[in-house]
Amino acid sequence: MESCRSNNHPQLTLHNWYDKDFQSHRFFRSIHVAGTNGKGSVIQWLEALLKTKGLSTGSFISPHLISHNERIRINGKPISMDEWEVIYDSFAPIFQQRQMTMFEMDLWMAARAFQNFRPDWVLMETGLGGGKDATNILSYPFGIITRIGMDHMAYLGPTKEDIAKAKAGIIHQDMFVITAETDPACLKIFADTCLKEHAWLVQIPDPKTFDFSSFWPAFLPAYQKENFLCALTTLQMAGMTFCPGELKKAASHFRWPGRFQLLQKDPMILLDGAHNPDGINALVTALLEKGLSGSDRNQKSSTDISDSAHFAAPAAASLQTIYFSVLADKQAGEMIERLQDLHAPIVLVHFDTYRLADLESVAAKYNCPMISFDDLIKDLTQAKEPALICGSLYFAGAVLEKWIELHPDFQLDQPVENKKNKNNSCPKKK
Repeated sequence: MESCRSNNHPQLTLHNWYDKDFQSHRFFRSIHVAGTNGKGSVIQWLEALLKTKGLSTGSFISPHLISHNERIRINGKPISMDEWEVIYDSFAPIFQQRQMTMFEMDLWMAARAFQNFRPDWVLMETGLGGGKDATNILSYPFGIITRIGMDHMAYLGPTKEDIAKAKAGIIHQDMFVITAETDPACLKIFADTCLKEHAWLVQIPDPKTFDFSSFWPAFLPAYQKENFLCALTTLQMAGMTFCPGELKKAASHFRWPGRFQLLQKDPMILLDGAHNPDGINALVTALLEKGLSGSDRNQKSSTDISDSAHFAAPAAASLQTIYFSVLADKQAGEMIERLQDLHAPIVLVHFDTYRLADLESVAAKYNCPMISFDDLIKDLTQAKEPALICGSLYFAGAVLEKWIELHPDFQLDQPVENKKNKNNSCPKKK
């Protein structure tokens, strides 16, 4: 299945196949999530918020970090490999006959899992772009478009406006479209598309002015506020309201493996799958805000982030090493230049993927040392100083897989517990 990576079939072909295989089944309470960064985080926030209402979810995400079954989630948990194999076997003959791509097969299997489980809400993440993405063959009452950034330009176009047009392809008739975008040119593209499709465009509140004081935990990076507001605003448009206790419960239990994830507390080892300039910029900004750059070695962080099992770095932690790897189609130079603002040595790491960038050229240009993946793992197991691992979700997944192998007790998605405030329920109405 992993070898079947290719361009998707035409939308009309996929429509016809879907209607034949699923008897035109549609998911009436569903949300389609597109954008450059934060799509998976938005789905995680949707799951967390809907859970506070006792509502079940079926989610389709990509890529996976360790195991392929992560792409299909029921109530925030991947389906089991046994369930995955049963669904795959039921479709195997037509997958082969039609020569469907891996992503198309994933989508078909997710649709069958959701058809079988019948969750209250179905949450679908685009794979690449929007209008031409296989997930776009379904109809959705709600769509979310996160911020537009420069990524996948070879497929989506060389400018931000080109990418916005591709993402706007998810907008359909009578859809509520919620966006975190603030760029006027991109917003005009979304607005014009909504006008043409008779859809409604809604911008999220400004994270800088929204009041997070009653529920936002210190361990979460600030960039998650935008993703949270995408999810919250969408559910509010669906008619839901949330009390502070429900928001606190959702936020305190938010976890998203491979994104600002603490592997070890002392010394701190932080893993983040940021893989393009905008993602790296958000990561660096978050680390600087928490006082975790290499230049802060003799200063204590101004932010208390020690109250969480998920992110419990010592207040005086400061980065000593950044381990970085990157795929060939990404803007390695821009990412490294932003990471240099953390004032910590950057070490390039080879890992096993056919998509790896020419790290030798990158190392020569930026005067960075280079090590093997095995040497990285050795360094991490013997680490005595804080370290950051970033540059690629695939790299993050490889590190996580090895980390779990070496630390069997490590919980990939361990819930965050706030022991200080266990009562997160809403006050009962009199």
